[in-house]
Amino acid sequence: MMSKVPVYIKYIASHYILSVVFLFVFRVVLFLTHTSAHNTKVKEGNELFLISKSFLIGLQFDTVIMGYVLALPLLILTIYSFFRKVDKLLKPITYFIYGLILFSFFISAADIPYFNYNFARLSAVVLESASDSKIIFSMVLEEPSYAVFFLVWFVMFGLYVYLFNKILRVLSYKDNARLPIVQHSLVALLGLGLVFFAIRGRIDSPIRINHSFFCNHSFYNQLGLNPTFVLLKSLKQDQSIKILDDEVALNNVKKQLGITTDLKLNSPLARKVKPAKTRIEKNIVLVILESMTAHKLERFGNTDNLTPFFDSLARISYSFDNVYSAGFHTCNGIFSTLYSYPTVLRERPMSALDMKYFNSLPRVFKELGYENKYFTTGSQTFDNAGAFLSNNDFDKIISQKDYDPKYIQSSFGIPDHKLFDYVIEELDIQKAPFFSAIMTISDHGPYIIPKGIDFKPKHKNIKKQIVEYVDWSLKQFMETAKTKDWYENTVFVFVADHGVVMGEITYEIPFSLHHIPLLIYAPDTSFVKPKVFNDYGTQMDVLPTLSGLLNIEYTNNTFGVNLLKTNRPYSVFSSDDKFGCIDDEFYYIYRKNGKETLHKYKNKNPEDVLDKYTEKAKEMKEYVISIMQTGKRMIRQGKTE
Repeated sequence: MMSKVPVYIKYIASHYILSVVFLFVFRVVLFLTHTSAHNTKVKEGNELFLISKSFLIGLQFDTVIMGYVLALPLLILTIYSFFRKVDKLLKPITYFIYGLILFSFFISAADIPYFNYNFARLSAVVLESASDSKIIFSMVLEEPSYAVFFLVWFVMFGLYVYLFNKILRVLSYKDNARLPIVQHSLVALLGLGLVFFAIRGRIDSPIRINHSFFCNHSFYNQLGLNPTFVLLKSLKQDQSIKILDDEVALNNVKKQLGITTDLKLNSPLARKVKPAKTRIEKNIVLVILESMTAHKLERFGNTDNLTPFFDSLARISYSFDNVYSAGFHTCNGIFSTLYSYPTVLRERPMSALDMKYFNSLPRVFKELGYENKYFTTGSQTFDNAGAFLSNNDFDKIISQKDYDPKYIQSSFGIPDHKLFDYVIEELDIQKAPFFSAIMTISDHGPYIIPKGIDFKPKHKNIKKQIVEYVDWSLKQFMETAKTKDWYENTVFVFVADHGVVMGEITYEIPFSLHHIPLLIYAPDTSFVKPKVFNDYGTQMDVLPTLSGLLNIEYTNNTFGVNLLKTNRPYSVFSSDDKFGCIDDEFYYIYRKNGKETLHKYKNKNPEDVLDKYTEKAKEMKEYVISIMQTGKRMIRQGKTE
């Protein structure tokens, strides 16, 4: 029977079978590396059933990708087979297929460390850093853990080529005699029909990303996805938001921000802030800590004693314990902290060709006569930060070009403690008053503990050691600052750019990725006394909160509120193609590709309770969508000044 099957059908079928086996192996590697790294636990049903189901769904998505890979070769071979034997075509077509398989395997390999770091499949967001490709490439080479997955890629592709070449040698010598034209036509139609259904993925409708969501366990819902499928879909994904009527969304935001009057300015969100008390003039030092999730701190339950200094600082500061990062990329944290705008899906305003000017934290202080400086460990071109910040009220950008090359230890420049040394030198020569923003980097791979310093880690795990090092660096910085004349008249603000994925993961957007600390500390204890604020906030609230603390009169044209006086009902955040909204009881997730869900998260319950609390879900959805949609609209229309 098999002898009557045309050789080109056997050829295509062999590619399909071999490729889905290899893609299955990639999925197994992801499964094993993720569960060991994050200790996920199943909250429902039979775990074996969930694993089996996710792998079966994975077979569907893998079949779709192979359908696209094999469609053109099958079409060419089918047409050619009606006129001649196809054996001469098999070799060149094999090279074509190898090229596509090489790409697919590369995406599958790269997706594994990406997923374990971000708890999200590889998407077009990685291509949006193309201008920083040299830095990204260097970072990958410097991170040992990435090398393992590149090795997996090379080995898997090499093995695929070896095995298929053996199959090809057999097929090349077994070309069948031609079938009668009717049978040949039926076989051709059947083959093309199968590839069509492979590309479609499902009988009833074309397969979509949301078809992988079959249970309440976020890991197994994502495990079935094929990363090449996700990447290609995200490339053509519409990043616009038009869920609410624009005016409805705007009016919702105005209500959230307490805006009752129209100043007839360029922006409908502009409102005058006029404190009753006299302005207090203080220097401002804002430290944005790389990846400092709240989950690393003892005050939020971490028992590893990673941040003893930072925890001690929180006890003598204003500590805002329910603040969330706008996104999970450094550019998101810098932008939303300094410019008080939301992160909207994959949008990166700092890298936009049409660069906007924003009413902002540096602008408020510049108008008061402050000297504004921004410090970063590496190149100022990364994420286009140098150009954007210089265009938005920073007087000077201090970056890798300003440091002694002997201190540069990675693609991201100098380590944190050396950065703080340079900061101290600059602050010593700055004219008061000054506003200085500092972006650290050491707690980002490649993780490198500097040598020749008085730092002794307690832990053996490098990721824990690096957090200890960052905490040590902060302590050195603050102890040195205490010896300076400007120290007593300075307010220090500490916030993270974003968190990291760590601990047990229940939801598709992990809390550890967005829950961050926000501290305001002043040596003048009569000015800032220890206090814990438990109401919800965001990075966008730094500007109005700090301005409120200093009794600054200004025009607020941002999405931020003064957390000293205003209670936000929710915190909101963006995770590339998803939005999150949280309060004391509920956690709402909106997905650009997939259904929206609502969770009662206090007991880490993964159950979707949206159908039980439809009004609550509607309220939370309107809150977060109104902010995101209006934020995107304001930027697009140039109403940000």
